[in-house]
Amino acid sequence: MNVLLVEDFPEVSLSVREILSGAGHSVEDATNGKEALKKLSSSSFDLVVSDIWMPEMDGIALLKEIRGSGNDMPVVVISGGAPNAPLTYTAPLAPTFGANAVIYKPFEKEELLKTIDAVMAGETIAPGEAI
Repeated sequence: MNVLLVEDFPEVSLSVREILSGAGHSVEDATNGKEALKKLSSSSFDLVVSDIWMPEMDGIALLKEIRGSGNDMPVVVISGGAPNAPLTYTAPLAPTFGANAVIYKPFEKEELLKTIDAVMAGETIAPGEAI
């Protein structure tokens, strides 16, 4: 599976990339929503895994653009919140704008992989919902 990983923190990006690559997925990186949109317009992806809080274009704006263009590819949001916006406020926004699942940082390898399997099978996972 070809995955677009959208994450601005290099350490998180590297960790998620290792999990996905280790599971046999091809991974391409973007550091914000604008970069992700450019990659989505020039390459084919099966799944987007995106942070919410990023510079230039955040994950909610990215979701709006993806869904607004009619693209229904699965999107998994990973978020740890932001200093002035706690998870309880931000995470529920993601499904409103089309995320198929939300995972809270920090998460375990198995949680990410099971969530990806679930959304690829057509399931939607609510924020904080156990899979």
